[in-house]
Amino acid sequence: MVSVFSTDDALSLRRAFELVKWVILCCVVSQPSPADELNLEYKVKAAYLYNFTKFITWPEKASPTFNICIIGHDPFGSLLSPLESKTVQEKPIRLFKFDAPKQAKDCDIVYFDNPEQRADLALPGVLLVGSLKKSLTVSSEPFFAESGGMIGFALDDGKVKLHLNLKALKQSGFNVSAKLIEVATLVEGGEHE
Repeated sequence: MVSVFSTDDALSLRRAFELVKWVILCCVVSQPSPADELNLEYKVKAAYLYNFTKFITWPEKASPTFNICIIGHDPFGSLLSPLESKTVQEKPIRLFKFDAPKQAKDCDIVYFDNPEQRADLALPGVLLVGSLKKSLTVSSEPFFAESGGMIGFALDDGKVKLHLNLKALKQSGFNVSAKLIEVATLVEGGEHE
């Protein structure tokens, strides 16, 4: 049998196959693991928590610090730690972690996270939102904003989206920038007292 390929053609073909194998290997190796995706999700949420301070105006408070409080499970780990080197309204940011919402006194932002929460059950964090009138309430709990919370994080095709309950925000005295409203989905929420 006579070969139609020269030695140089065969070598080029072999190199092309090696290149394709290397590209496939790189693609497989560079696929983010579920842990990397979760870490990215919470990096985005941490950035949002800080950026809320730029696009929401808080009612006046005598507190010497701007307090961000995490209630219950803390999914952020050390991701929020760099915020303590920043200021809001000329006040240093301080981070606090509490087991229950009733402990969250003097918090400017209160974040609830409960990934096991079923969407068809009453949300325990929302029931106490009314007692946190001067706090911006934020959560990853399903339907948080729709149930009376102020801002809910929702995942859509792996991307973090914002759900804003303007009624709850306004009733607590918060003014929201039009820029934040533009990037969010506005939802009707339950009664916020």
